Amino acid sequence: MKAQARLQRRIPYLDILRIVACMLVILIHTPIRQYDIYYNTPSIAGVVYTVLVAVNCNLFFMITGALLLPVTRTGKSFVKRRMWAVLPPLLVWTVVYLLEHAFLLHNFTPRLLTSILFHPVEGLLWYVYVLVVIYVTLPLLSRCIEAIGKRGVEVLLVLWVLSSFIPYQHGVFMEASQYSHNMFGAFANYYGYVLLGYYIHRYDLPVFTLKHGWKWALLFILGIVVMPLFEFLVQGNFGITWQQHIDTLTNDISVNNIAMATLLFVVIKHFAPGRYAPERHPATATWWPLLSVCTFGIYLSQMIVLRQVVWPLTASWLGHAHWVVDCLVSGVLTFAVCFLLVLLLRFLPFRRYIVGK
Repeated sequence: MKAQARLQRRIPYLDILRIVACMLVILIHTPIRQYDIYYNTPSIAGVVYTVLVAVNCNLFFMITGALLLPVTRTGKSFVKRRMWAVLPPLLVWTVVYLLEHAFLLHNFTPRLLTSILFHPVEGLLWYVYVLVVIYVTLPLLSRCIEAIGKRGVEVLLVLWVLSSFIPYQHGVFMEASQYSHNMFGAFANYYGYVLLGYYIHRYDLPVFTLKHGWKWALLFILGIVVMPLFEFLVQGNFGITWQQHIDTLTNDISVNNIAMATLLFVVIKHFAPGRYAPERHPATATWWPLLSVCTFGIYLSQMIVLRQVVWPLTASWLGHAHWVVDCLVSGVLTFAVCFLLVLLLRFLPFRRYIVGK
């Protein structure tokens, strides 16, 4: 009965979004094996691939806003509960990656150890660092939302979206070096995704109707087609390198990522069932929640699995394939291996300190 009650408290579309986000995070890392080709060789495939997968972690921030806002617990209780959920796994995997760098990658330096309070030892852990800060300040953000209401949130989201156009101005309107010091630099942050997830989850948005469909079409065309074309066709005339173009598209606070995150969130929310129905769809009610619960552990373990398991085992038959094929196959294999690893770790009595709940 308790398991049934827990299942009914889960929200299917958020479970699906977690799985999609986790897979996209892996797919943004798989091009590293053929780094020179992906980052230095202009291709339409590179543009399309980047636009489709760059949204990744932003979906996690939106899920955070959807699930945790408004904060109903006291600030102290909320922060304590959230810190116990993320800090122990962060510490464990920081040690794991430190050991990998020291004994397998042979690139350990004392500075790598002394910098961990401010910078993750492994790049993918940046998300957990940001999440810690968001958790600590989320009760304050919740009070602000209550004070400004729906209209105030809409104003903040509009300003945030406008700031997301700034990454595309590093050629025509400003020098590339000026981007990090623009007037909206401090405003364009991940709280926008938290607010966006809260807003879409709380307020039903009109979708796929004759009256409102043009708005979604405009968002898709502007954010996912027009702005990337602008980046390559216009910005390319100002000495911007291919790698800089790719960096712009993968910038988390850019209009193409906001557009893709919004569309994925709305589409999955619209088509996913409202509640799990194990009597009618037992496979769905079993696998979606299980995969969703495992995504934090999959996220944390993905790079060591990718580097030490998947790439060595596939080097002879996949390492020289077209980079898109390599990325997709490596991504699926990494997700599967990480899932199995997390399932095994979940048998441990102290699993929550390694892979979360």
